[in-house]
Amino acid sequence: MPYAGAQNAVSIEATRWLVENAPDVVQLHGHWPWLGVNGGFLTYARVPKLTPASPMSACAPVKDDSDSASQVKFGFVEYATRVIICAADEDTLRLPNSPEASEAVLAQIKLDYGYYASLDIATGISELGGLPDLVAAGNIVDLGGAALSFPCLEEAFDKVTANSGRPTVIMSNAASMRSYRNLCWAAGITPPFMAWNWYDPFKGWQAGDVTSFKGVPWLINGLMNPGVLPADRRIYFMVLGDDGGQGPTRGVTGIRPADMLNRPYVKRTTNGVPDFVAQKVDMARDVWLTMPAGLALGSQGALSMLTNFAHVGACIA
Repeated sequence: MPYAGAQNAVSIEATRWLVENAPDVVQLHGHWPWLGVNGGFLTYARVPKLTPASPMSACAPVKDDSDSASQVKFGFVEYATRVIICAADEDTLRLPNSPEASEAVLAQIKLDYGYYASLDIATGISELGGLPDLVAAGNIVDLGGAALSFPCLEEAFDKVTANSGRPTVIMSNAASMRSYRNLCWAAGITPPFMAWNWYDPFKGWQAGDVTSFKGVPWLINGLMNPGVLPADRRIYFMVLGDDGGQGPTRGVTGIRPADMLNRPYVKRTTNGVPDFVAQKVDMARDVWLTMPAGLALGSQGALSMLTNFAHVGACIA
């Protein structure tokens, strides 16, 4: 749908940019780790659970504990959006607030939204999928439609064995977080909080408080599946980041082409779409924005998931 109402943004007294009226809550944004990748895939070589070394007596034979390595790779999805600007609007209204520039900034936000929504989408393709495609089968706690409970949260938390058995972040949509907070209130417990960094538009990055579980921040991703059915509700426990070493802290990261690590958006503009048969060109400017990005998981011990649960104390309006 072409950008409408361009004249509403042309006054010098009007805001320089179009203002998003109902932004989605993505508390991870600004904290999400990214890796630059040369080539089309990031590849990890993994080994199964290690066998502890055995004590032995003097001069006894040593048991062979050689590891068997396998390979897993993660690639990019090209996120794309498009806006159409009437050429007449761009010609006459480009100063002081260019319609194309204003819409392009919003298009970048749409690309980010697309990425964070994809984190909760199962594609069945592990190298291009979301977190449900990456989590190990043994790291899933399925409540079978039962109500969310502290024991099940504990079990899902403890499925994370990377980082000495401590996730660095918990992620869900707002409804699932409210369910956890209602669980606390029902048990006579004030929901716990912990310090977390927020971006204040006047003061920059500031320390604030977010909900926590066992001292780990619980953050909202408002672009996750709304979870109308219990089977669609998911809470993720993650070790974020990849230290690049040989240890167990190779966690969940986003990936981008190496040369786009700090400039992730690509903008392309065409002057109308030619119709060569009719020998005409639409009087419009087509603006295309794309963002190649992916999701990677080093150690499967860095991710667990709790799913298929009924909410606790949901508001009935």
